[in-house]
Amino acid sequence: MNKIPKTLEECYLELDKIKGVEEWLAETEDDAIPIAHHSVGQWIRNEWNLWVGGELKDWFIKNEINHPDDMSGIILRSYYRYKNGLNINLYEQFEKTINFYLTNREKLVRNRKLKLKNLKK
Repeated sequence: MNKIPKTLEECYLELDKIKGVEEWLAETEDDAIPIAHHSVGQWIRNEWNLWVGGELKDWFIKNEINHPDDMSGIILRSYYRYKNGLNINLYEQFEKTINFYLTNREKLVRNRKLKLKNLKK
């Protein structure tokens, strides 16, 4: 059984043990993350209990990252940057994810208001 990491740094150590990660790490960052999302990303979400709960999921939730897809995305992007000697910019990743949801939530609310307004006519 694989160890479930509790920190981002522990995630890196566990990902280093997985065969095949070097394939997507050789891509550009913008290509690598979508490539890994349905392979190693899915493995991360399932094997590290991001759907269920645990210390790693709790850490993300404390940082306002609530969906397992976003959690695994941040893990993948951070690992990619770590392995390629780039600045991880974790705060920026959190902000981008949170702002994405705020922006889309605002759009959803606006669209619902428009639909309700049109129904009243």
